[in-house]
Amino acid sequence: MKTESQISNLKSQISCAIIPAGKFFRSEGAEMRRRFQSGQILKRGKRSPVWAGRYWEPVLIEGRFARVRRMVILGECAEMTKARAQRALADRLRPLNDGLHTPASCETFAELWRKYAGSVLCNYRDSTRGFYERTTLRWILPYFERWPIEDITPLACQQFLNKFAGYSKSVLKHIRASLGRPFAAALDWGMLERNPATSLKLPMGKPVKRASVLTPEELAKVINALAEPWRSMVVVDCFTGIRECEVFALRWADFDRERKVLNVGRSVYRGDVGDTKTEAGERPIPYPDLVEDALQRLEALGRRGEYLFPTVKGKFHNPQKITRVIFKPLAASLKVPEFTWRSFRRSVATAMHLGGVPLKVQQDILGHTNPDMSLLYTQPGTEDKRKALEGFYSLMEAGALKGAHVM
Repeated sequence: MKTESQISNLKSQISCAIIPAGKFFRSEGAEMRRRFQSGQILKRGKRSPVWAGRYWEPVLIEGRFARVRRMVILGECAEMTKARAQRALADRLRPLNDGLHTPASCETFAELWRKYAGSVLCNYRDSTRGFYERTTLRWILPYFERWPIEDITPLACQQFLNKFAGYSKSVLKHIRASLGRPFAAALDWGMLERNPATSLKLPMGKPVKRASVLTPEELAKVINALAEPWRSMVVVDCFTGIRECEVFALRWADFDRERKVLNVGRSVYRGDVGDTKTEAGERPIPYPDLVEDALQRLEALGRRGEYLFPTVKGKFHNPQKITRVIFKPLAASLKVPEFTWRSFRRSVATAMHLGGVPLKVQQDILGHTNPDMSLLYTQPGTEDKRKALEGFYSLMEAGALKGAHVM
């Protein structure tokens, strides 16, 4: 038999183990009255129906109490009766009803975005970071700013994306990519069980307008009509195939003039010098005599500073401004298709492709990580397609179709 002291100690241990039910949910001075709830049992699905339980859960949003609707799957209808499902939901709700539940902070999308921008996005290169920031601040954050991230479902993301139906396909892809990044980080951090922005279907959008591809004759007309330093810029761009952001970041030291090799190693984005767009962007490119002639012309003009193409004030040129002020009027006067900086790069890619240059060589020259991107830059014209089919026409004329007539 137990002594009175042992019984007394046992009673004290039991009393300490019992936590009295609280009338309020409290967190850092904030409180909300607890409400008893039994929840709701629902049957979901047709082929393999399941029992789902729906209830309210107290959370903290920006330091203030709120209630959010929760739904949990309790089990399959084939293996569980409704009464058993009701008991399972009651077990889940017991901490809530007994006041033992501590409301957790319910992160809003704005809070998630700030954490993502401060811990992940800051590690991206300037151009990539700027792309996600502009897209999120302009389109996504005004819509989802105050939404708790647990309430942002795949359906909510799809409905949001559908609002932009009719926009350019590139804009739609940008929004979808920017929306998924913070959720992917939240998934890695254990804040979400799934990324609601995966597998989103793009609504109907306008086709992307690609930069024009100029023929070699049209390129020659453009180069001959340009004044310096624009002429040398275009010559370097056309005969090396580098990006415009890489053109403006070129230094004299990047040119090995004995071997006639250009070592691309940096780019300019919004006036700031940084790394190349991709890891494959750091590459050596051999250049022809026409590029050497352009370098000599620049030297004759007294342009022998650190960079090849600085402005008069020693800053970097704005490629969009050059396109608007120089290229667009020139295209109209020469009666050639309107062109941009991207046109030169696409023209080089197309010429290499039609010239039979191996895809791997094209990829290395253009600085693409994925060879499929190099193919995307090519755009054969109608005459190129006609020449490609001439051999087929000859075979057909000399073969089965010889002497054929129309009925």
